Amino acid sequence: MNMSHLFLKRSSINGSGLHTKKPLRSGEKVGLIHGEIEIIREWTPFLSKISPNWIGIGRYSWINTKNSPFRYINHSCSPNTYIVGKRTVVALKNIAANEEVTMDYSFTEADPGWSIPKCNCGSKQCRRVIGPVYSLDTKTFQRNKSLIPENFRNIFLIEKKKYS
Repeated sequence: MNMSHLFLKRSSINGSGLHTKKPLRSGEKVGLIHGEIEIIREWTPFLSKISPNWIGIGRYSWINTKNSPFRYINHSCSPNTYIVGKRTVVALKNIAANEEVTMDYSFTEADPGWSIPKCNCGSKQCRRVIGPVYSLDTKTFQRNKSLIPENFRNIFLIEKKKYS
């Protein structure tokens, strides 16, 4: 898939962010996440720190985005994209030219040691502290269920059941 419409620009959220040169319509493919799949069964705080740009595809598997433009996709509690399957990024709503492309990191993360202690997304729906999928409250999960990949929906349900 051609991703020449994506570029890096200073972000109001964090550092450099991924932006689009052209307007994208809701439902339009934004791009494919390229990278090797990393499988790690035992997480440590150290591993949580060295893998900050990986995108989860399962409880123990991530895409290493080292050579992908999606390495620079920032988090938003009101994202404008979501992931379909394991690698396809799709516009959740219309995205204007030069607008930053964002995703909700919680929708693709299950590492218990991972968090963003102080979210800077600026959304009216900002959750303030961002954690793995099972840190979402039930209302937020239900509202966004269709945007969360099936693996992570199942992880949410398993983890919530453990503590209910």
